[in-house]
Amino acid sequence: MMDKNLRVLLATEVDSCTPDPCNEMKIKQRKLQNRVWVDFYRSIAEGDLGEFDKFLQLFQESKTKLTAEWLRDPRTGKTCLMKALLNLNDNTQEMVEKLISFAEASDSLEQLINAEYTDREYKGQTALHIAIERRCKTIVQLLVEKGADINAKAQGRFFKPKKLKHGFYFGELPLSLAACTNQPDIVTLLMASGRTDVRAQDAWGNCILHALVTVADDSEDNTTFVTEMYDMILMSSQDHNLEGICNLRGLNPLQLAAKLGKFKIFSHILCREFKDKKHLNLSRKITDWAYGPVSSSLYDITEVDTNHQNSVLEIVVHNTKIQNRHELLSVEPLNTLLEEKWLTFGAHMFTITCIVYVLYIIGFTTVYYNQAERYQSLISENLTSTTSLQLFGEISSFTAAWVVIIKEGLVLVRLRPSDLRSIVTDAWFHILFFLQALMTASSAVLCWARVEAHLLLLVPALALGWINILYFTRGFKSMGIYSVILQKVLLTDVLRFLFVYLLFLIGFSVALASLIDSCPKSLECSPYLTFNTVILELFKLTLGLGDLQIQQHAKYPQLFLLLLGVYVVLTFVLLLNMLIALMSETVEDTAKESKNIWKLQRARMILNLERSLPKCLRRRFQLGTILKNSQGHSRRYIRINEVNWTKWKTSVARIHEDPGNEEEEQEDKSSDEVEHKICPGTTLQSVQTTSGPSDSEKEEPRCKRIGKLRIKAKT
Repeated sequence: MMDKNLRVLLATEVDSCTPDPCNEMKIKQRKLQNRVWVDFYRSIAEGDLGEFDKFLQLFQESKTKLTAEWLRDPRTGKTCLMKALLNLNDNTQEMVEKLISFAEASDSLEQLINAEYTDREYKGQTALHIAIERRCKTIVQLLVEKGADINAKAQGRFFKPKKLKHGFYFGELPLSLAACTNQPDIVTLLMASGRTDVRAQDAWGNCILHALVTVADDSEDNTTFVTEMYDMILMSSQDHNLEGICNLRGLNPLQLAAKLGKFKIFSHILCREFKDKKHLNLSRKITDWAYGPVSSSLYDITEVDTNHQNSVLEIVVHNTKIQNRHELLSVEPLNTLLEEKWLTFGAHMFTITCIVYVLYIIGFTTVYYNQAERYQSLISENLTSTTSLQLFGEISSFTAAWVVIIKEGLVLVRLRPSDLRSIVTDAWFHILFFLQALMTASSAVLCWARVEAHLLLLVPALALGWINILYFTRGFKSMGIYSVILQKVLLTDVLRFLFVYLLFLIGFSVALASLIDSCPKSLECSPYLTFNTVILELFKLTLGLGDLQIQQHAKYPQLFLLLLGVYVVLTFVLLLNMLIALMSETVEDTAKESKNIWKLQRARMILNLERSLPKCLRRRFQLGTILKNSQGHSRRYIRINEVNWTKWKTSVARIHEDPGNEEEEQEDKSSDEVEHKICPGTTLQSVQTTSGPSDSEKEEPRCKRIGKLRIKAKT
């Protein structure tokens, strides 16, 4: 009887009734619909196939479509198909097939399988997303065959965890979801359908490769499937420029891996080498020749070197938020690239810069030495008493100071140091150079304005000018490491000690000064009479230079002596010894990573020196050689000779069968261009060499020294 009433109510056209009965009919119909919806979804969740079939028969008799508004979850927009996929059981496969068949018969298949979540949390998610997430390959295949939208985007907040504390980011698309959840069979299925857009990008501009980089976490299991999936997609895709897609930040997958500090996927991409010759064009590392454990490889540095926008090298070196930058810099070809830059131009420019700065600070000291006496003569006489040489030195120092202010200010704006570690590794000396130049310029202006207070800025500027010479210790390994340790100790242990010590010093100074009566004119004044003198005397006690003599004018001599004794114990005995112990521990801990920090500092110095070069010199010192493959894509490569005693290169595709000196071989050839055969249909063709002058014979010794690829070509 209930089924009959349901069929009647579900099939009733309520719009054709009179107003009052119509309202009553609507209310009754809505209650029954809610009851049907609850019972129908319960049968799906519990896998009750018998009850499920009864409801399908009811919908068929009442001509109700599964996409009817009242059959969807009013809060999320969830359909019965989604409900079945979210509650997997033994009958799920059969239920899904029956739902799809029913929708086909009622001409609502496309609306059913492509229905999306409507709530803010899971907006855009479809049945295909759910089937992939539930790892149901047969259902995924069925949905794809029935016309499911393979490029539907799930854009709810749950899929953008950067905005929330929970969620899972996978790139919004079904293909990227299958890839990020390690389902290669479903990835193959979707790509083979012919309707999948591999280059599709999500709301962040990320493609499937970006999504894989994002979900990488450097764990062993994760790294294994992410790298295998990454390579599989590259090899399966017909798009040879898939890795060149940039997101909204202008980063391709390699640059994104560097930005996020994903070490293992980053190193895998840089050192990727396919053994089969069919996919050799996708390799970023190509073995030129191998002889036993020795091999000579060509590394692709197209997006790595600084000549490229958002280069990997600049991202790793300048991004202070990357905690493992030293690990990323140890990966080839970054390590060799930095060493070659240092040998090519960095060491020479560094030496010149060091000499210029030392000469500047000597001249600055000569000009402003004994400034107090000169200032008095300047006041007593006039400006014309200043010699032309003295005036020239002051103007030169003032001009140099402004140059440093602008230069270091731009560096600090670009760095934006956010924590103590970034200050130690990146901004320490830039801050000191900026302060020294600012004090120098300010003191010069005040001096010319005949303000005696300019000495308060000039004297610290003189001291800082000489201390800043420590910056140039970065060019030497032992001194550079020592400088790193010194910075860490000053910015951690010493700062904490000074904070606590100042609290004790101020507190005891106020207490002792308040115990001294005013000094009679007939007696010698007490050194503890004023607050300033108390601070000075207590500081001497801290260093062991003071005494504990009781002052006759203390109101309570015993209390005075007690306070002095407590102060000495807390500062001279406790704080100083604690500082020594903490510094020893800091030195021991810092020594383990000081070498890496020094390498990072030197890398920053090299890139800063390179940035200061004119464009013509930057092109002259640019490393590597541009080669063109069979697809016409030009890439820049650098040669690195490696020795590996555990992994023998026996099955890797090589350019040359026999090892040898390629430069000597090319001298005997008279062809206009040289081709390196890699495999049938695939070549690396020399199109341009950009390092050094046109006379290749003059450049040959330098190229041999830095070990990079040179292919001599007649033009």
